[in-house]
Amino acid sequence: MAIPIRMLNELSYCERLYHLMHVQGLFEKSADTVEGSGQHDRAERRRRPSDLGQDVWDAAPQSLHLGDEDLGIVGKLDAIRYQENGYWEPVEAKHSSAPNGDRSFHIGGWELDGTAWPNDQIQLCAQGLLLRANGFPTIAGQLFYRGNRRTVRIVFSDNLIAATVATIRRAHELEQAPMPLPLLNSDKCFRCSLNGVCLPDETIRLTNPDGEDAPIRDIVPSRDDLGTVYVSEPGSRLGKRGYELTITSKEGIESTVPLKDIRHISIFGNVQISTQLVHDCMESGIPISYLTAAGRLVGMNHNLISKNVLVRREQFKRFGDERDRLMLARYVVRAKILNQRTMLRRNASGLEKVVLKDLFEHARRAEKASSIDSLLGIEGIAAKQYMQAFPMMLKVKDVPAGETLMNGRNRRPPKDPVNALLSLGYSLLEREMYAALAAVGLDPLMGFYHRIETGRPSLVLDMMEPFRAIVADSVVIRTLNTGEIAWDDFYLGQESCSLKLPGRKRFFQAFERRMHETVTHPVFGYKLSYRRMLELEARFLSRYLMGELPAYRPIVTR
Repeated sequence: MAIPIRMLNELSYCERLYHLMHVQGLFEKSADTVEGSGQHDRAERRRRPSDLGQDVWDAAPQSLHLGDEDLGIVGKLDAIRYQENGYWEPVEAKHSSAPNGDRSFHIGGWELDGTAWPNDQIQLCAQGLLLRANGFPTIAGQLFYRGNRRTVRIVFSDNLIAATVATIRRAHELEQAPMPLPLLNSDKCFRCSLNGVCLPDETIRLTNPDGEDAPIRDIVPSRDDLGTVYVSEPGSRLGKRGYELTITSKEGIESTVPLKDIRHISIFGNVQISTQLVHDCMESGIPISYLTAAGRLVGMNHNLISKNVLVRREQFKRFGDERDRLMLARYVVRAKILNQRTMLRRNASGLEKVVLKDLFEHARRAEKASSIDSLLGIEGIAAKQYMQAFPMMLKVKDVPAGETLMNGRNRRPPKDPVNALLSLGYSLLEREMYAALAAVGLDPLMGFYHRIETGRPSLVLDMMEPFRAIVADSVVIRTLNTGEIAWDDFYLGQESCSLKLPGRKRFFQAFERRMHETVTHPVFGYKLSYRRMLELEARFLSRYLMGELPAYRPIVTR
């Protein structure tokens, strides 16, 4: 398979970055990549005949898509310039600043010019090799660094050509190789757009037998600044105008949100959305979730699942092994029970210590369960004890005489206010976990613990188990105890209970606050939002399936 020439730049920077982007198809936007793309688009719109001279404008291609089987590379050259000496020169613009040129660089055994970064020189030289192979004579190219407004002319020397050919050869080798190990304490990690995907220090900590002493640098962003759009008012319409999402109410009142600020769109009940907006969201990687008016997740729109087909192959293989499934399920159930125990220990008033002791024992038994069926039994017993003690965590005073705030765990439909909130919270958590798993390339429907059924996101249900108590249950407890959600916010029927629209909006806000809240990671010691933690768990599971990590251990709060 031909290698895109832009990937040679990534490989020269870091082989692991190349494997993540090219072999696994993973990419995350960063401030640098967004700004670089914007600068590139603006430059394309500003180009005029004067860039080449009017006399050669018609004959000179402004961008070329070229490839060569012998070289094994393909790519788009954004600009080439014709020189008076009869040679063509590729021109490549970079967002960063050029080095000061006070030292030379080395790739392999070849010394390269010090006036431009070596990975940029490799990419430019590959463009020159493609031009030569397709009949365009060339001996040099130009790199324009926007950061310090410097243009550097790079001659395609024998050393640079040899280094470029060796890089191309290495790129083909890595297509069939396991993911390289992360760089060790490298400053490159701080500016890498995929540092939150690569997780260099975390991987070294988890794969090294003596990893407890390995330092963890503060590289991974604690949270992003994007928002989730909730639309639940019946009759609303969603559309797109320019670079903005438009929301029009049934009364014709319009509000807008910049698309660049959105991570997810959630639609509840009778809300319409335009095809134009759906297409744009798919291209931009913005998932759209559809829920019933009561909050049950029905389905999701996202772009084609093209990321990391290798991990899905391993997922199906490993989840077909009973031993692998049981081992993963043991640790998931153990983490779920321990996190439930932590919630009770922190919040329950008048709780007998025997309940905490029992839950700890259930977690210990789960870790040693001999089968999935026995594990289901242990989980069920622990869940019953937890839900029986759940009202002890509530401090609601406005419950009318003769009414019940919570009567055990009930659903489909929920019959009391607490269960109505729990069901809604679990649906929102399910949506979040689905998005996190899809983002790393895992199949959300193929699980290891919950029974696989048509249309059931089994892996989502598996992976969200440890987070039910510390995310969804926590939001329910907080909104009720603070009075943010009150008794009057519910519709109470003979056989069901649901949240009214004003209360639902406040619950959405509370859920987003919880997902955005940062807490200290119990293993790595730095602060992360709960949304980042879901993503981190999904990535660690994928790394375990790919064989990079020796085990997968879900998060347990202290």
